Amino acid sequence: MQRSGATKKGHGMAGWQDTHEGTLAQVWGRLARGVADRRCATRHPVLCTLGLDGAPQARTVVLRGCDPAAGVLEMHADLASTKMAELRAEPRAALHVWDPRLKLQMRLGAEVEMRSGASVAARWARVPEGSRRAYGGAPPPGEVLGAPEDHDAAPSQARFAALLARIDVIETLHLGPDLHRRARFRRIDDWTGVWLAP
Repeated sequence: MQRSGATKKGHGMAGWQDTHEGTLAQVWGRLARGVADRRCATRHPVLCTLGLDGAPQARTVVLRGCDPAAGVLEMHADLASTKMAELRAEPRAALHVWDPRLKLQMRLGAEVEMRSGASVAARWARVPEGSRRAYGGAPPPGEVLGAPEDHDAAPSQARFAALLARIDVIETLHLGPDLHRRARFRRIDDWTGVWLAP
């Protein structure tokens, strides 16, 4: 494994971005912070799927869970949404996260497992009343409306799903004032990092 001996310009000590261990720790730490803090930028990653027509599709989602030990992120979705149909056809997906505070881009490759019904009843019980309106309703997400008020946002536990994204690869890009640092970590390599040209 390649190690960097670089130090922060003008400082006598290395920062988190100068080591693989520090970079990976920041990734999981900031993702966990996004679950706990609704003001944190990492709370709203962009989920990218393969569209049913073969074109890429991207949408902002809300991070609902983070398990660094298992390498799994959790999001929620409406079973009738287009992204669910896309994930049924192709469960591989990507997540993009930009953390302006750290000037850190995170690109995560994952395989998504979808859970619904009785297996997510406990999760549904923890969803705030106001947020439940995102799951259910008629017509389903993406259907044409005559006007915004034509949508009946009646919550439905039957339409609620948990998306568990098993992260297989993490690629980071830190925009440093002296040097951009790009790294890749793969589950198959036990998250051993390698440096990449930025």
